[in-house]
Amino acid sequence: MNKKERLNALYKDNSLTKDDVYNDKRGFTIITRSGIEQIQWNNDIDVRFEIISSEIGNIIIKATSYQKGERKCETYGSASKENCFQKFPVEIAEKRALARVIIKTMGLTNTLGKDEVDYQIKSKTKAQ
Repeated sequence: MNKKERLNALYKDNSLTKDDVYNDKRGFTIITRSGIEQIQWNNDIDVRFEIISSEIGNIIIKATSYQKGERKCETYGSASKENCFQKFPVEIAEKRALARVIIKTMGLTNTLGKDEVDYQIKSKTKAQ
């Protein structure tokens, strides 16, 4: 099954709508927060978080996914002054870690959670 077929199956199997997913002009697919959570619940993915760094200006959270009690994936989400313009960096790091671990658990590539892309867009806008 190629990438497009796998994404289409994921959309259908999880009842995602056009509000949950869109293709970015830079060549990757974006899944919104609601889409990420719908995939998580529909696939019975349990996610556990661990704060790796809570230094001011550098938050790193590790997310580990489990299905049927079996460990599946592990990844990280971060928020720093360079990539987060919100006043709540711990929550942003958690959202990023959740999106990444769900995407990895489902075996998707070249796909990002919306929270991952938001800072890139704001960063480019701010720099201009």
